[in-house]
Amino acid sequence: MSDNLEEVSLEVLQHRLIEEVEAQQRLQEELRVALESEKQLRLENDVLWAHLEDRHPGRLTDARDMLARLTEGGELTHELKRSALAPSRQNRTLRQRVRRKIGTLPGVHKMYHGLKNLRK
Repeated sequence: MSDNLEEVSLEVLQHRLIEEVEAQQRLQEELRVALESEKQLRLENDVLWAHLEDRHPGRLTDARDMLARLTEGGELTHELKRSALAPSRQNRTLRQRVRRKIGTLPGVHKMYHGLKNLRK
């Protein structure tokens, strides 16, 4: 009888070992996929930082400060509202507001392009 119990317990242990190995393989595959996506995100982030540094070097320090505040636990919507990266209509100059209003008048767009094409 003890021989039968040993055989059954060996079979149960082997079955559990196979299940553990399969679970470990699934976890390793999930880890590999997660690491690949993280690598892609890092590369994309590096490209975006390089573009920002090339196009708007002054905003790079603003972006780094915002990133530091976000990693410390700040909320994204709050940071975007208070940052200089999100332009506000209240900060526009009188000249900018007048040009915008004139541009919205009927016929101005058509007249501008007509004059522009006459000069060519």
